[in-house]
Amino acid sequence: MDRRIKRLPKALAGLICLITGLLIWRNLTLHFAQIEEVLPQLRAVDLFRGKDLLIDLIVIAAGLAALLAARLPWKRIFGGIGRTFRTPAALVLIALAFIPLFWLRFGGAAWLILLLMGLSFFCSFVGLVEISSWFAVLLPDRKWAFPAIWNRLQPWLPAGLLLLAAVYFSGYCFRNLPHIEDSIAQLLQARIFATGEAYSTPFEPKEFFFFGFMADSGRWFSQYPPGHPLLLALGVLANVPQLVNPLLGASCVLLLFYLLKNLMGFKRAVWGAWALALSPSVIFMSSEFMNHSTALAATLLGWLALKKGEEGRAGWLLLAGLSFGYCAATRPLEGIIFAVIGGLFILSNLGWKNEKGRFKTLPYVAGFLVTALIYLIHNALTTGHAFRSGYSATWGSAGFGLGAVNWGAPHTLGYGFLNTFMSLAGLNVFLWEIPIPALSAVFLWAILGDRLSRWDKTFLAAAISIPAAYLFYYFHDYSFGTRYYYVILPQLIYFSIKGVQALYGRLGAKLDFPPGQIKRGLVVAGIILLALQMSIAVPYRAWVYADSYWGTDDSPMREAKRLGLKNAVIFIENHPWEIVMTKLHALGFIMGDAYRFIFVITPEGLDQVLQGMNIKPDELWDAKVDRWDLEQRIYEWNRNYLKSGKPPVNPWAEGGFYTYFSNGAVHLDPRDRDPAIILARDLGAHNRLLMEMYPDRRHFRFAWSGSQKRFALEPLHE
Repeated sequence: MDRRIKRLPKALAGLICLITGLLIWRNLTLHFAQIEEVLPQLRAVDLFRGKDLLIDLIVIAAGLAALLAARLPWKRIFGGIGRTFRTPAALVLIALAFIPLFWLRFGGAAWLILLLMGLSFFCSFVGLVEISSWFAVLLPDRKWAFPAIWNRLQPWLPAGLLLLAAVYFSGYCFRNLPHIEDSIAQLLQARIFATGEAYSTPFEPKEFFFFGFMADSGRWFSQYPPGHPLLLALGVLANVPQLVNPLLGASCVLLLFYLLKNLMGFKRAVWGAWALALSPSVIFMSSEFMNHSTALAATLLGWLALKKGEEGRAGWLLLAGLSFGYCAATRPLEGIIFAVIGGLFILSNLGWKNEKGRFKTLPYVAGFLVTALIYLIHNALTTGHAFRSGYSATWGSAGFGLGAVNWGAPHTLGYGFLNTFMSLAGLNVFLWEIPIPALSAVFLWAILGDRLSRWDKTFLAAAISIPAAYLFYYFHDYSFGTRYYYVILPQLIYFSIKGVQALYGRLGAKLDFPPGQIKRGLVVAGIILLALQMSIAVPYRAWVYADSYWGTDDSPMREAKRLGLKNAVIFIENHPWEIVMTKLHALGFIMGDAYRFIFVITPEGLDQVLQGMNIKPDELWDAKVDRWDLEQRIYEWNRNYLKSGKPPVNPWAEGGFYTYFSNGAVHLDPRDRDPAIILARDLGAHNRLLMEMYPDRRHFRFAWSGSQKRFALEPLHE
C-alpha cells in the first residue's frame, strides 16, 4: 500500500497533464482537417483571446509534464541501442511526421497551433504513463486471462463489430448513399454495370445533369477504374449497395488476422484484427462507398496468398497475382507497386538466378495479367483506347508527374514533400483518433526493433513505396483520414505490433519491474486510449461526416419525400462555380479545363466574355465556339480583372448559401430514366427547357429560404 500512496502525487500530476492534453486534443487536434481552411484568416492572438484560465492550465501542465518526463528512465530504456544510421533516421522521420509542413507558410498562428498540438501530445503521453503506471501497481498482482471462448471468437468478433459499426454509420452518417464525388461516380458506374453494359447514354439535356466525375461525350461512364464498381454492382442488383463496403471492411479484418497469424502467431494476429476493426478511419471508410475498401481487401488477400505460396505453390501464387491484379483494376498505382514488390519477393525467395525459380513465378504473373486486364478492357470499351483511362479523358492527364498538372500550380518535388508530410501528420491524427500520435509504435519498432526479416523488408518496401509514389501526385486531401495511404494500414499495424512488443521486451530487460506489472500498465494505457477514442473522437467524427460531408446530404430528395411529392422536377440551386463549370463544359471543355478556369474567371466575368462573343445566355448551351479564342478572352478578362486591383479569383470565397448537384447526381440511374422525382441543376431561365419537356409534372426549386433559415422547396410557376 505504501508504494501506491507514494506514487499517488505523481498519478494526480499525470491526471492534470492528461486532462490538459485532452482539452487541446478535443478542441484543436480533432479539427485537423478544418485547420487549414481557417489558417489564412487566423491570427495567433485569436487562439487565446478570452482564454486566460486555459493558458494558465497549459503552462502548469507543461511544467508538470516536463518534471515528470525528466524523472522517467529514458537512458535505461533507450540506452545502448548502438545503431549509427537507423536510430537517427527514425528520429528525423518522427520529427517530420508530426509536423504538417504546409501550414507553416501561414505564419505565427500556424506555429502556435503546432506548439499546442505538440504540448497536447506531450502532456497526454506523460499523463498516460503516470496514470497507467499507478494502476499497474494498484491492481492485484495476478494473472489476468480471457475466458476460453474469447479465442474461439477470434477473428469473427472484431470482424462482426466492424460490420455492425459500418452498417450503422452508413445509415446514420451517410443515409446509405455516397457523399464524396469519387464514390458517387463509382456508384453510378455500378448502376451502369447492373444494366450489363460498360457505359450508358448521357442524361438529356446534358447540362441539367452534368456531373464532372462522369464522362458524357456520347458515352456516360465513370472516370474511375472498374474494380470497385463491379463489386458495388452486386449490391445494386441485390438492392443493398450500402452493404458492400461494410462487408469489405469485415473481410479485411479476417484477412489481416490470417495474414498476421501466419507471420506472427495467434496472439499478435488478434491484436492486429482488433487494431484494424477499432480504427475510426477504417470504420468510416467501410461505411461509405470509396474504392479504397476494395483495394485494401484485394491487397490483403494478395499478401496472404503470397505468404502461403512463398515456397512456390502455384495455386497460392496464382491467387496472389489475381489479387494484386484486381487491386490494379481498382487503384492502378497501388496494385502495380504491390505486384512488383510481391514479384521481387517471390524471385528472392525462390532464386531469381535459378531457371526453375523464375518458372514458378509464371502463375503469379499470369494471375496479375488476367485481373489487371479488366481495367484495360474497360478503358477500351469506354474511352476507345486500352491505355487511356476515364480519368485522363475527363481531366486531361492522370495527375502524376512534375510540371503542369490537371489544375493549380505546376507540381514540384517540393509540393510533393509538403503533401507527403501533411499525409503523415494526418495519419498520426486520423488512424486511431487518440491523443498520442498513431505512428508512435511504428517509430518504436524503427528504434528498438530487431534485424529485418524477409517479411519486414517486404512490408517496409510496401510502406515506403506508396508515399514515395504519391510524391508525384498533385492532389492531397483527407477523406476518412489519409486515404491515399489506406492500403498500407496492414503494414503500419504489423510494425506497430512489433513496436509495442519491442518496448515490452525493453522495459522488462532494462527496468526492475515484474513482467506482470509492465503488462498491466500497457493494458491500462490501451483501455484509457480506447475509452477516449470511443467516447470523444468517434462521436465527434460521426457528427462531422453526418453534417453535409463534402456538400452532400441528400436534402433535396429528403425534402421531397417529407412533402410527399411525386411526379415532380426539382431544380437544385448550385454553387456559382458549379454553374461556371457547367457552362464551360457545354462549350466543349473537359472537366479538368473547366475546373482550372474557375480559378481564372468569375460567373459574371464569363457572362461578359460570352456576350463579347455575341453568345446570348439562352444560346450558349448549343453554341459552337472556337475554344482557343474563348480561352484567350478569358485570360484577357483575368488580366484586366487583376489590373483593377481586385484579388485573384477564388471560387471558395463566394458568399451565400448554396448546395451542390452531388445531391442530385447521386440519384441518377440509367435503369430508370423517368423516375418519380427528377433532380436537375438549377440553370435559371434555361430551366424552362426541362419544364417544357415535362409539362405534366410539378416544378420546384431547391434553394436557401431566408424566411425559413434553411434549404427548402419553392414551387416554380409557368
